[in-house]
This record gives sequence, C-alpha cells and structure tokens, in this order.
Amino acid sequence: MAIRFLQDEINDRDLNRVSSGLSSIFIGSGTLAIQCAKIAIEMGYGIQAALCADLIFRDWAAQCGIPCLGNMEELSALLEAGPVDSIFSVANPFILPRNVFSRARQGAFNYHDSPLPRYAGTNATSWALLAQEPEHAITWHCIDDGIDTGEVLIQRLVSITPTDTALSLNLKCYQAAIGGFTELLEGLINGGLKGQLQNLAGRSYFPRHRRPDAAGCIRWDQSAESLSALVRSLDFGMYHLNPLCSAKVLLANDAVEVRRLEVATPGCGFPSGSLLEIHQDRWRVATATDNVDIWFGSSDDQLIDTVALARQSNLDVGARLPILSDDQARSITRVFETLAPREDFWRQRLQRFKSLHPPFPTSSASAVSSAWRSSSALVPSVLTKFSPIYRIECLISAWLIYLARVTGEAELQLGWATNPNASRVGFIAEEALIASVVPMEVSVDLSCNFEEVRKAVAAECVLLNENDSFVRDLVWRHPKFRNAELFQSNRPWPIGITITTHNSTGADDLPSGMDSETIPSGEVLTLVICSADGSFRWYFDADRLKREHIERVTQHLENLLHAAMADPQLPVRELDILPADERSYLLEELNRTAADYPSDKCIHELFEAQVRRAPEAVALVHEDEELSYGA
Repeated sequence: MAIRFLQDEINDRDLNRVSSGLSSIFIGSGTLAIQCAKIAIEMGYGIQAALCADLIFRDWAAQCGIPCLGNMEELSALLEAGPVDSIFSVANPFILPRNVFSRARQGAFNYHDSPLPRYAGTNATSWALLAQEPEHAITWHCIDDGIDTGEVLIQRLVSITPTDTALSLNLKCYQAAIGGFTELLEGLINGGLKGQLQNLAGRSYFPRHRRPDAAGCIRWDQSAESLSALVRSLDFGMYHLNPLCSAKVLLANDAVEVRRLEVATPGCGFPSGSLLEIHQDRWRVATATDNVDIWFGSSDDQLIDTVALARQSNLDVGARLPILSDDQARSITRVFETLAPREDFWRQRLQRFKSLHPPFPTSSASAVSSAWRSSSALVPSVLTKFSPIYRIECLISAWLIYLARVTGEAELQLGWATNPNASRVGFIAEEALIASVVPMEVSVDLSCNFEEVRKAVAAECVLLNENDSFVRDLVWRHPKFRNAELFQSNRPWPIGITITTHNSTGADDLPSGMDSETIPSGEVLTLVICSADGSFRWYFDADRLKREHIERVTQHLENLLHAAMADPQLPVRELDILPADERSYLLEELNRTAADYPSDKCIHELFEAQVRRAPEAVALVHEDEELSYGA
C-alpha cells in the first residue's frame, strides 16, 4: 500500500552520482519502492533498471534516468545479457521466475508485511487485525521457487494497539520496512547477513482473492470485539484503495457502508442485532457480548444521517437487524471470492465512465419516481431468417451505430443488465450486494461495414458474459469513485441494454415486480431484446421521454437494418436511417421557404409598408447597436 514517507533524507539531485560498483534491479510499486531505491543508491548500489508496477514508481524512475522495463520478459532478456549483484522486490505484485531471481549474484530479496511464515500471501495486515493479533512484524526474505517461502534475513516487530486500522498498521509496517531495508543492505555490503529457514509447518497463506467471513457484512451474533476488529481491518482510509471488501450492514434489500464501529456499553440482555438507540450520527446495536456504536458512510465521503436511514428502512428503536446464518455467510463469502478475479476489469471500466444521453430532447424530471412504460414488441422482418443469437447481435449493432451517428460519439458506454448467474440462485441480498447493471463498452468505427461492427459487438458480449458482474462495494472502496454522484445509483448509465428470455406482449405491459431479467438497465431508456425470438422493445421513462420519440427511433432502427442487409459492404456511416416521409419532411418541407408577396411593388415600397406597420421593430443589428424600421 502506498503511503507517503515523510522522513526523506535523500535529495533526488544526488541520485545519479557514481556508485561504488554494486548493481541492482528494483521491482515494485509506490513510494516504498522509491524510498528503498533512494537508500540503495545512497549506500552504493547503482540501479540498472526498474520493473514498475504502477505510475508512481515509474514516474520517479524515469525522472532519475533509470531505464523502465515493460514486463517480466524484458527483465529476463536483460539478465540474460549479464547478471546483477542484487534484485530488490518491494511492494511487488509479480512472481519472479527462477531464470530471473537466479541471475542475482548476492541474491534476490523481497519485502513482506508480515512475520513470515505466518500471514504469507496478500493483505497481511488486515488478516492480522481480523485475528486480533497482539503484535505484528515485517520481513525481508530471500526469493525462491515458492511464494514468501525463502530464508528470512531481517524481521522487525510492529506493535498493534486496540485502535489500529489497516491504514495505521500499514504505516507502521512501512516505517519498519525502511529501517529493515537499511539493515539488509548493511548486511549484504559487510557480508555478515545470515538467513534463517522458515518453519513452514506454522505457515498460513492468504491468496489475493480470499475474502473475510460474509465479505464484511456485520454479523450481530458475534462479539463486539470481533466486529470492531472486522471494521478496523477493512479501514484503509479515504485515499487508498481497499483491495478486500467494505464493512457493511444489510438492511432489507440494501447494504450500507460502515465507516466506524466502537464498543460502547456492556450488554443489557437484548437479542443480538437489536437497535437500542438512534442518534443523528450513529446507531447503538446489541451484539453477542457488548453493545456497539456504529457510523455509516456514503459514496460521497459524508456520514449518513442515521435518523433518516432508520426512517427509510422502516426501523425504530427495538427493531432487530438481520442476522446472517452460517450458510448465508458462507454463500456471501463464496460469491465475493468468485467475482474477485474480475475486479480489475470492472474497475478499469468504471474509471472510464461515460454518460451517453438519448439522442432526442428529454425533460429534466427526477428519476426518483420514474414512470416506466414499454413499447410494443417488434421482430424486424429483415432478421427473421437468422438465428436468435445473430438477431441479438444485429439489433445491438444497429442501436450502437445509430447512437454513434446521431450523437457523434465513437466510444460508447451503456448499461448492460447482467444475465442471472446460476451459481447465485437463492443468494441472499443479491440486489444489495451485486451490481445488476454493468458498463458495456464498444468502439464504433463508422468507416467499417455492418458485419465488422457486429463482430465487435459479439466479442463484447462474450467479454461481458465471461466477467459476469462486480460486487457493489467496489465503488465504495476506490478513492476515485467516492465523490462520483453518478455511482450512487444502481444504474448510472442513461441508456441501457437488457437481454431477456421473456416473450414481450403489448405496449405498456411492464411487469409490476420486475426481476433481474426485466429491470431497466438505463436510467432513462433501455433496449430490451428477447433471446427466444429476437424481438425488441423499449422501456422508457415517460416523465422524461415522449412516446413519439420512441416510435421514431424504432423506425430508424428498422431502416438501418434493411439498409445494412441490402448492402453488407457499405460503410455504416452511409446506411440510410430516415424513412421516405421523414426524409421528405426534413429535406423538402422544412426547406420550402417560398411565399406569396406583392410582386407589383418594388423593394423600397415593401420596406416603407413595414415601417408603417411596425416602426419600433428592430430592422438592423450591428454588434451592440440596433436600428428600428422607423429610424
């Protein structure tokens, strides 16, 4: 975790001075890698190259004239040309192969923020806090064929207090790592460093995608101390990425982020989860032991008014908050761990968030009380001979081409309603915990033909299905999303696409209790396609869109599809969209400006007549000056 280290005793201007002959390669990220690299240079190591895992380390290395490698293959090729004295791995997400770490004469050394062999793997400080450890440690160790299994060279103890969070414990480890690295270099230079084999029988390992019990959902039938440890272990501060999950409370069909939880008063005999007190800024809740005070946060960095929260959730003093069973907790953990490998994919997409609005006038009515309506279902006649999957791809392609042409946007991002996942059937609070709408991204090159666009759409559909969805607390955990008001909505994209297995019927036939297959994936407008028969219809907010606009777009899509099938090689920018009557109206009727006038009079006589009719009317404007007909 990157935390700015304030004790910067080394001036960047001195970093390129001639070293004493020892060579090194640095692999890592963040300011910790920078601080260790500065110390290495100060103590006589030259840095031959750096393999940087983030822009922070890369920018610094580039400014210092240190060659930056792009990947492990480039590093391997560099070492094939000649070994180095040492390889230093600092906050490094890469696993080094033998043909890399074996090419270091003194050895390859890695920093780990735990007392190895315990808490090997990732997020060690959070797991230690969760286990309520009385103390922690950092380790510098040799790199071998295993993960965090090499000989321990330096280990420094780090204290843990009852108020430590993941943020504060990471800072302590950061500072201990700096001192430990200096000690490591002194041992390497003086030759007095001795390694100690790890007792792997006492090893504990935490893989990157492992998540805490119930993925951070508060279980009120646990002890107050364990709940406090859970919340603190997931508190990485407001300005750092939380790589695990957020502490949260389940309320009916919603989840609320927990900002702070403190042990308050001794238990008073009320059942676990009983809501004992409601204050403006916090609740007091009974646990299996003591009572706790709990504060909630919103995605815009503000504490939530908990009186209003209780009112919205139909809760009052004496109510009992949901208690998760062991099976429910295991199910939540399993789903979060299943979706964890996709988080980087969705995080990158959410960082590229784009809000594409419907290509026709909309009112500014609030979306809070949307008046959802449905158009009639339609199967374009030109697609009836094709398979259902091909029809779906053609309909989506036509819609995206239409949007690209009328909005002028080539890079499109729309809401995509995820398909119900069989592994989550019966999953508790799915709508509260898992995003039902995700970003679909397609780049539409208008110089391509329709089939080329369709293939790009097909590839995107495969990608969307492979990556499933993301857990909703992902947007709480990323600093860049915290102040984004749009991410407070479950469907922040104005336009969406939903694929459903339901056969559509008449207009306005919206289900009264829409399920995950029929929800509008766009905040204003959704293209709904039935996978069974290839029909499509629109869900639209009638408070903000007019039905005549929807009917026009339907006609435009049909025309575009007919044109595409009639001439498959035609660039999509040239496909005819307008029906004959609309084209005639736009190009002929609106441009027909001829009008009758008194042809027996000269122009000056017509002007004089206008002066008599409206002498005060403006006749001439030049910059800020106006002249009336009378003048």
